[in-house]
Amino acid sequence: MLELLAIIFAIWAVVLLVVKKKGEKYGLELAGPLIMWKTEKGKKFIDNVAKKKLWKFYGNFSIFICIIAMLFTTAIIIWNLIIAFKIPPQNAPSPRLILGIPGINPVIPIGYGILALAIAIVVHEISHGILARYGKIKVKSLGLLFLIVPIGAFVEPDEEQIKKTTRKIRSRIFSAGPASNIVLAVVCILILSFILAPSIDAKYDGMVITYDAYGLNQWDVISKINGIEFDNFTVWEKLDAGKIYNATIWRNGKEMNISIVKGLYVWKVEKNSPADGVLPEKSIIYAVNSVKIGSLKEFLKIMNSTYAGEKINISFYYNGNFSTVSLILGDKYDFIKKEEYKGKGFIGVNVIDLQNVAIYAKDFVKIYNPRKTNILFYLALPFRGYSPPPSGLAEILTAPSSFWMIYNIFYWIFWLNFALGTFNALPAIPLDGGYLFKDGVSYILEKLSRKMKKEKLEKVSSAVATIFSVFVLICIFSIILIPKLRLLISF
Repeated sequence: MLELLAIIFAIWAVVLLVVKKKGEKYGLELAGPLIMWKTEKGKKFIDNVAKKKLWKFYGNFSIFICIIAMLFTTAIIIWNLIIAFKIPPQNAPSPRLILGIPGINPVIPIGYGILALAIAIVVHEISHGILARYGKIKVKSLGLLFLIVPIGAFVEPDEEQIKKTTRKIRSRIFSAGPASNIVLAVVCILILSFILAPSIDAKYDGMVITYDAYGLNQWDVISKINGIEFDNFTVWEKLDAGKIYNATIWRNGKEMNISIVKGLYVWKVEKNSPADGVLPEKSIIYAVNSVKIGSLKEFLKIMNSTYAGEKINISFYYNGNFSTVSLILGDKYDFIKKEEYKGKGFIGVNVIDLQNVAIYAKDFVKIYNPRKTNILFYLALPFRGYSPPPSGLAEILTAPSSFWMIYNIFYWIFWLNFALGTFNALPAIPLDGGYLFKDGVSYILEKLSRKMKKEKLEKVSSAVATIFSVFVLICIFSIILIPKLRLLISF
């Protein structure tokens, strides 16, 4: 794979050299590692479309949409900045997540991502061009951007004419791009909600295992436990800890029976902790000091009452055998540096309950329907690994593979248009929202102080816009850097 990428980039480097020497007569220019193709073809189309009177209404509507998106996105960034002071450093977002580029951003699939991003950029730029022509602003050229493959498009209006035109026309032009992306995102989410999502259903009724645990594989579906339908966690909660039960499961389309023990699954054992070398990973703890443990809440209640140096007995199930071991608890403060943990007992295991790794099959149907789930959760599906759906998950849902291809196309057109539209609405120059914000500040200052000269008005509004641009930039980078800095300071 690396060799193939090296060959592709080597060929691209040669193409860039050729374009640098001979590209001008073909309308080709270099823009860093990108090739930009400029043409006047398409200008007539934009001129004809821009003659419609509805663009005045759409331009005003775009300003409204852009302002709402500006407030929403700014609030989200500030909220994430506050969270950055609280989340563990290891959970800090990667810098790659800032870039909405398929192949670089780890959550954006290359195929669907390139298609959706190309559509988003074309819609964005054509909208700018149409509103520019409606406002009698000259469009110099149109074109495409290439990075091995076409990754976007652009419309080049006359910048000098934009500066000289009225504030209202300028605001319509700036707002048209982000607003059109958001409008297309809304159209896609309506198609997903009312046309595509209703076709999705669960093949089996039961609990879906989302991680390997309890001797179960990811995407197994537990349909029954001891013959009782397993469609809610009350069934699990009523079982006795430390006993073996018969679970009926669906795996790879086949029904089978396996044994499962009620207790807490040992997900991880901390190195150099009291449990290291004593309690094996993948074991199931079912009692502490002969007190049965059936839930995480019960386990934490017992552990919170222990102290460092205390000797305890832990009963567990592993590889078909029930065992009990004794160990001396460590000081929790030695492993987690918080004052309130000083003197508290510490085993050194990360445990989970079945409820932490199982989701009702019908709930998976809901997460793919925007009408039945929280919109922020729906946007976060790629970060949770659910978009595109993993093959194992897709197999336990009724929709065929051809359906998922269509669904994923519309989902990523929605996702990247929403991301591009809301990001460009931020009050930060050179984003569209930054220029809209600057004109908004200029308008407010003009109303508050009618005697202010035009030059001073421009100077003050530019200064305010610059301050906000720097603030937004600092917030974005702080979301990534603050957790890392907290880790350094703690040492």
